[in-house]
Amino acid sequence: MNRKPLEFFTACVLVALSVALASAADPKVLNLGWTGGSNWTALPFRVAAERGFFDKEGLKVRYITFQGTNLMLTALLAGELDYVNILPFIAGGAARGLPVKIVAAVAKSSGYAIVSKPEIDSLKALKGKRIAINSFGSSADFAVYTALSRSGLDPNKDVTLAAISGSPDARFAALISGSVDATVVNSPLEYKAEQKGFRTLMTVRQLSELVRIPITGLSLAQRKIDKDPDEIVHILRGLRAAILFLQSEREMGVGLLEKLLNIDRAAAERFYALYREQFNPDLSVPDSVVEEWISVGTFRAKEKPSVKPQAVVDWTFAERARH
Repeated sequence: MNRKPLEFFTACVLVALSVALASAADPKVLNLGWTGGSNWTALPFRVAAERGFFDKEGLKVRYITFQGTNLMLTALLAGELDYVNILPFIAGGAARGLPVKIVAAVAKSSGYAIVSKPEIDSLKALKGKRIAINSFGSSADFAVYTALSRSGLDPNKDVTLAAISGSPDARFAALISGSVDATVVNSPLEYKAEQKGFRTLMTVRQLSELVRIPITGLSLAQRKIDKDPDEIVHILRGLRAAILFLQSEREMGVGLLEKLLNIDRAAAERFYALYREQFNPDLSVPDSVVEEWISVGTFRAKEKPSVKPQAVVDWTFAERARH
């Protein structure tokens, strides 16, 4: 019997099998758009990548930084990105009929705080004052506008909202110069403000009690839902594992905040306690929060679209990721 054909066939099978196994072992590379990892709400994304939680799900996530949310949405719709980590802007797009959805929120609140001149001791004391925001129609604008409204002030009459473009540092500089009396900031910039003698008028926790608009999570195009539903569950499991890790590993969490936010140990411990309760391992949020997301893009418009939460979010993947 000629054994050479059999040996050749066996060798071919072994080569094919080894190639298949190698391919199965290679992580799936995904492109995720974000505005950068310097905000505390981005910590789950950093931890999921750096601590191997995405690796365990067979994924390699590449973070691509964008300077504007419009560019990020365009790249998502063009198929250049698999996911983005912005939420209110995506909710606005979905409300306008764009084929995009939110599938997770990694935090329960926006992460915004409000700082002011030291003599201002309440939101009501802002009557007649100038307050800095980044731009009209933004999530920061909505947070301030809604907080003032729910505190008994008319944002259109009782205060002056000043749009100051650029980084949060630009708005903080306006507060230092005296051109505004208060500003919305990304936490923990309130710590820097306190060191310079300003007052934290509303902490992250306090502001979240008045308005809940998580700004960081996971959004995608409808075609991703249609094409890769299991992949969505895997990336959400990685994020959820990172959140649970941050909530359970206090020393690690404090150390990460020191490094990421460039603050001292005492401040890191203070903000860890604050942020820990704001992380969201459930990944989903109530319809009332989704309605706030929708309102971010429409609250200044005369005609407000009637949009149901189901048109904006899909929590089925978050539910699967929890089990």
